[in-house]
Amino acid sequence: MTGHANDHSSRTHPARPAHHGGRRVLDDADLYTWFIDPAVTGLGGPAPANREQLLIHPAGTLYNRPTAATAVPNLFLAGDYVATDIDLATMEGANESARRAVNALLDADGSPAPRCTVWPLYRPPELAALQQQDEARYRRGLPNALDLG
Repeated sequence: MTGHANDHSSRTHPARPAHHGGRRVLDDADLYTWFIDPAVTGLGGPAPANREQLLIHPAGTLYNRPTAATAVPNLFLAGDYVATDIDLATMEGANESARRAVNALLDADGSPAPRCTVWPLYRPPELAALQQQDEARYRRGLPNALDLG
């Protein structure tokens, strides 16, 4: 997949070489794999589009998403798909995962630097019974009781 001649965006060419201090640090040969969602169309053209809804992750994916800290000692993840208390594809979720990634990096390094603040999501106790009912319906393959679609 290639972009326009004047487009130097990594979105149109994920293996574009990266440079640091005048020397090449990433090359096409360093790329293992990449994926562009088939719902995303028109990249590099005049009308890029996403045919799928954004914001809400598909039901049941929270527990399959990676955490900021990984089993690889020097690999830390951040982005709106990383598992956090904010289960939405938003910049707030990406920001929370970035703070978790920074904290994991500092922990792995044994750094005495102060850690980023990560606020737990407030879960109103008044909604606990409704959440339990929703989880039970989901396990039985039933839609949310409020899903009128």
